[in-house]
Amino acid sequence: MALRIALAGWYGSDNLGDEMILSCMAAALRARGVEPIAVSIDPERTAAVHGLEAAAHRSPLDSAALRRSLRGAHAMVLSGGVVQSETSPWNMWFHMSRLRAYRRSVSVRSTHGPARAVVAAIGLGAGHVRGAAGRRMAVSAMRQACHVVTRDADSARRLRDWGVPDVAIGADPVLAGDAALVSSRTAATRPPQSRPAAPTGSGSDSTDTICVILRPPNRRGIRTAAAKARTSWQPWTGQLARSLDSLAERSGMTVRLLPFQPSQDTPMLAALGHQMRTDAELVTLNIDNVLAEVARSRLVVTMRYHGAIAALLNDQAAVVLDYSPKMRSLAAEGGGWASLVDLAPLDARSFEPRTLIDAANEAQDKSHRTAEARGLLRARLKVNDAALDDLLELIQ
Repeated sequence: MALRIALAGWYGSDNLGDEMILSCMAAALRARGVEPIAVSIDPERTAAVHGLEAAAHRSPLDSAALRRSLRGAHAMVLSGGVVQSETSPWNMWFHMSRLRAYRRSVSVRSTHGPARAVVAAIGLGAGHVRGAAGRRMAVSAMRQACHVVTRDADSARRLRDWGVPDVAIGADPVLAGDAALVSSRTAATRPPQSRPAAPTGSGSDSTDTICVILRPPNRRGIRTAAAKARTSWQPWTGQLARSLDSLAERSGMTVRLLPFQPSQDTPMLAALGHQMRTDAELVTLNIDNVLAEVARSRLVVTMRYHGAIAALLNDQAAVVLDYSPKMRSLAAEGGGWASLVDLAPLDARSFEPRTLIDAANEAQDKSHRTAEARGLLRARLKVNDAALDDLLELIQ
């Protein structure tokens, strides 16, 4: 019987960054002869897009059903930016309930099943967790994992400060290959290929456009992130529209608006486009075209983590908008390959158009660092691979 490993993260939504993580993690398992099972909030969508088995889990209240679905899983791997409460106070409860459900599924197996629960965190992002209870929950879960590999040094430092002793620094799984251009459905039927995207940021295939990737800002409160996203962006659009108009006029480039999570990003980007004086194209994205669409521009302005990853894969100059610790950490990699813009003035209604112009000029000046930063990060994927190989040895 083939080994089966459950993959847990923000899977099943329309967030393309998380879907690329799932695609790369599933490819890594298939390359090792392992059958992936995705824990998903929309298992039908996940099965259709990625061509793999999916177990439903939308709430901690679904944990009993998840336990039954995972009785045939030999291990669970947690990935992505799941250790944080920046977007919702329920995040920690939600994701840690999946680990508990898997562990409890092992305790009720027959004697023919695996002897113990084996859990690893690979490519993990750890952000701000408000409250001691949430941090204790994360520490308890990570101490029981056979490996904890973060995607950046800041995440590792944060976990160590909380009390997780053995933390390694790896890389974001999406850096393993061109996950969007090699369809997950194709990867389900033939051996996956891990290869870097062709550097097109300065090549003939790119166009004189600015790729803008925005997301609604995080807001405190007990409502879901999706509910808060419906209005949280409204105070920002006027200032951003003026800044992007100034950047487009100064650079002579047009603007392309890319929603990495269409359900949340599209309303904000559409409103932004309506307020801009210059033309702005709103692009339709999916997991098969997202990296190619980013590659069509010469400059990337991004508020989404995997928008910056896409720029790095495509060797493009990038302005990273600092709304979360993960953005600062990624921009600083490889000697500071991207320029960083503080978004606090947007809330204070004091964001100046010159800020974005200066950041774009800085990004162009440091664009020669992207290849080095990409190489350094991809070298750290060996830490991810070693943790996954060790996990397989534990369950074989």
